[in-house]
This record gives sequence, C-alpha cells and structure tokens, in this order.
Amino acid sequence: MDVEKHLRNEILRDPNVKLLATEKWALPIQVIDVEFETVKRTKMDVLMKMLLIAFKTSEFSSVEVVSDILVVEPLFVQDITDRMSRAGLIVKNSGVYSLTEAGRQQLDAGIFVESPEIEEATVYYSPSHTCFLTGEPEDAEGKAYRYAEEFRHVNKISEAEWRAALDQIDATSVEGDAQKVVHAISSVNELQRISVPCLEFQLHQTAEDRLFARVWNTMTSQWDEKLEVQVMEREITEWREKYLGE
Repeated sequence: MDVEKHLRNEILRDPNVKLLATEKWALPIQVIDVEFETVKRTKMDVLMKMLLIAFKTSEFSSVEVVSDILVVEPLFVQDITDRMSRAGLIVKNSGVYSLTEAGRQQLDAGIFVESPEIEEATVYYSPSHTCFLTGEPEDAEGKAYRYAEEFRHVNKISEAEWRAALDQIDATSVEGDAQKVVHAISSVNELQRISVPCLEFQLHQTAEDRLFARVWNTMTSQWDEKLEVQVMEREITEWREKYLGE
C-alpha cells in the first residue's frame, strides 16, 4: 500500500471525517554542513588529582621523580601527564611542571576536560519552520509549498540554533561519568537546497462542522502541525465557501 493511500485510510477511519481534496507539494530545505569542536568531560580520577596536586605544591622536573614518590608505574604517570599537557592543564617552564589556570580550575571542580576534537555533521534547515528538522530527506520535484518562507543565510543563524541542531542529531552524549559537549562551532557551509515531498489533506469533520488540514512531512515521517496551522490560518474561510457554499 502506498503512503498516500495508507494515510487517507487512517484519516477516514473516523466516519465523521470527509475528504475534500488532496494536495502534493514540495517543502524547501537547506542542506548545511557544520564543522564543530567537541570536548569530553569526565570525573577526574585519583591519580590525575594526585599529579595535579603534586605539580601545584612542589617543583618536579621529571615524571620519574613523581612516579617514585607516588609509587606508580612511570608509564602511567607519563601517559596522564601527556594528556594533561595536551589539554592545557599543565606546562613545563624552566624544566619544572606547573599548573595553568585551566588546570587549577579543573582540579578544584574535579572534572577533566579533554582536548577538543573536530567533528562534522549535515543538518537540515526548514525556513518555513524557522528551525532544523531531522529525518531522511528525499529531493522532490513539482510545485513548491505555497507559503514557503525565504531561504535564510547561514550567517543569520545563531550559535544557539546551531547547538540545538547538533543536539537533535546526538552530537552530545552522556555515558556514565563521561559527558561529550559541543565546545565551539568552527564553520558552516550550505551545500545545497532541496525540496521535501509533503502530502496535504483538506478535511471536513461533519459532526462538528469543522474544516481542518492534515499535512504529512515525508522527511520527518510525521504529521506536521506547524504546516497544518499555516495552511488553515490562511485558507479555512476560503474552503468553507468553496466546499460548503457558505
């Protein structure tokens, strides 16, 4: 059974609903590539805390000396020291390790923030929704959505909106004590503009004498309430005259 037939049967399951007309049109979508940095935050382990405290309170010139004092395998100490150095928690000046401001802050908080990693994702912006949508877009031909909004320049989209879009596609995550967060948006680039097929059903609820619309968005695979409201706000009066002769 094709999608249109299935949706029509679903709608008309209510015997009080009458189908007045069906429309097919294409919803404009902007396909955008986003490059961003993520960082992983984890609860600081005991050895890392001990090393930071050691570098904060004493002058150490080598990991071997620290490993002897802490009675820890030098390879473990070297590995953690390297991680802290890459993350900007410690520096070695004049042959001696010391904490940076970030190192002091993270030691106080007990949270280790790893070095940022570059990631890339494709997101889909709908001007008619003024937000990003998720799903599998299929480029469509045919007439465009009659109330489509103008395409939006990517430079006009705020960082909060980019972050919300990345949240939708699980760019952030929490696993146990580890939390991955978006550290910064590096760049955005519009790749192309496509049109997503939508199915519109114009309906009459006879028992309540109520006209309404249902719009199926094939990208999200859901009934799209925002598009339904846009259509109804503009056309219900016209439909009453057109279909009911009032």
